[in-house]
Amino acid sequence: MLFSAVPPERLPRPDRPGTAWSVRVADRPLVFTAAITAPVFGGADEEARAALAELDAVVRAAGGDPAGLLRLNALVGADADLAAVEAAVARRFAETPVAFTLVRTPLAAAGRRVAFEAVAPGGGAPAEGGLAGGRAAVLPAGGKVFVSGQAEKGADVAEAVRLTMAGLHRTLAHLGLGAADVVQIKAFLAPFADHAAAGREVAASFGGGPVPPLVLLEWVSSLPAEIELIAAARNLPTPPGDQVAWLPLPWLSVSPRFCRVAHVGAGVPLIFLGGIDGEGSGDARGQMKRIFEQIGSALYEAGSSYRNLVKATYYLGDARARGELGEIRGVYFDPTRAPSASALEVRSLGQPGRGARIDLIAFPVK
Repeated sequence: MLFSAVPPERLPRPDRPGTAWSVRVADRPLVFTAAITAPVFGGADEEARAALAELDAVVRAAGGDPAGLLRLNALVGADADLAAVEAAVARRFAETPVAFTLVRTPLAAAGRRVAFEAVAPGGGAPAEGGLAGGRAAVLPAGGKVFVSGQAEKGADVAEAVRLTMAGLHRTLAHLGLGAADVVQIKAFLAPFADHAAAGREVAASFGGGPVPPLVLLEWVSSLPAEIELIAAARNLPTPPGDQVAWLPLPWLSVSPRFCRVAHVGAGVPLIFLGGIDGEGSGDARGQMKRIFEQIGSALYEAGSSYRNLVKATYYLGDARARGELGEIRGVYFDPTRAPSASALEVRSLGQPGRGARIDLIAFPVK
């Protein structure tokens, strides 16, 4: 396989081996995966190592470079398994630190302890059947869109997912895109036990066509589902100025805290920031202040800024964290350039005292 001669730029985190504050990559094909589990059952360490090996195989089959992984999210079912998963990641990425976020959630794969979903450099030739089964998709070089989480009310998870996917397909049509452009979908569900119904509704929304990689997470909410997606936008005109646009949708409300769609034009590099939390320092307000200070430092060191964000995911430990997040975004974000976003309250952040964790995608300041 041939890959770009320009390797990603990584800013390692000395306090967390194998992980990076940020990873910057030029505009090039990228491989997005579904949540990948181990082909065998075992202890947390064994499953984590086997799941990472399976992830490598999935990325390689899609024409990607598993040795150069950019972003890695670990979905872990139990707090007791977190240390083993983090240790496996530290060993695997000791020489090439990855933008890493650890997420506590039940898993759709029955009996599994951990799953990994990732973004990797692409550009190689996919193996025959390498994209089959919805386990990976290639985002081509060029324009791309990040669509914020959307949610429609339904009597249950199945109905909510069906209605929400209809809304997302409406968004794609409004942008001049189609189902074939989607490269990854993330759905946040309550109750998570209905994940199989959610998966069926997502697949049905593609009308028998290929279903992109799907990642399912639990959230704590009165709404059964919220869903976000990433899609290729090679045929859309490049936005002027910074070559990035933060867009509303005419039928949805406008917020100064997030945009409905972030459109990144061709040629714009991406910067992936791993999950940043408040390290248990104080109450919800103190932790949120600490998180945003660290984000600011990470963006600065990566050559970016708060005005150059295109995607944010907020994992919130309780309602107090959500309230503080709403306030602090008003201080740091430019309301005309706020990123696309999803915010989900979770049952645990895996470590005592953690109130929130945030990961981001940005682009460089020119």
